Amino acid sequence: MRAFTLPALLFYLYGAALATEAPRTVKDFLLLLPENYLGFENVKIPASERLDMIEVDDTANGWLKLTGKGGRTFEGWIEIALFNRGPAGPMLGIAVNHCGPLCEQQLFFLRYARGDWQDLTATVFQPLAADMVRELYRAAFPGDEFADDPPVLYRLPRKGTDILLVTQEALAGREAVLARYRLQDGRFIL
Repeated sequence: MRAFTLPALLFYLYGAALATEAPRTVKDFLLLLPENYLGFENVKIPASERLDMIEVDDTANGWLKLTGKGGRTFEGWIEIALFNRGPAGPMLGIAVNHCGPLCEQQLFFLRYARGDWQDLTATVFQPLAADMVRELYRAAFPGDEFADDPPVLYRLPRKGTDILLVTQEALAGREAVLARYRLQDGRFIL
């Protein structure tokens, strides 16, 4: 009986160590991410379905693009980017884009530590005020019909660390960069 118990105990401890190991890649973070940060409420999304949602996999640069597939369909897409904040540890950026005639966006910045997620959004990123967005849009598209309610989104970087405020190409006719946020000392600065 003792010979069986020791290997079972070692196997259990090895499994527990793997389960508590810190995520390293953007895919590791995706598999641990609570569903509400993917735009789904009160729904469990198994690992196989999360991986199936990946449309563009650029794990080497810490970036994923997800789209709804199977039972998890939705209009829009999700971008996930992994940022290195030096000694403060990695930070995950998530842009959930729900689209109809116009895309709306939820933007999150999270830190994962010892099994818990911490929402850093309010401390690391301040979106531009609506009047400033309108001013930038009018400068890029004078006289445009969308000048009072510009169709814009924040784009997470596939390479580098800059977040861009861009126009929605489908509505504006072209994608134009209106503002650039740079990662500096763990925060995104204009």
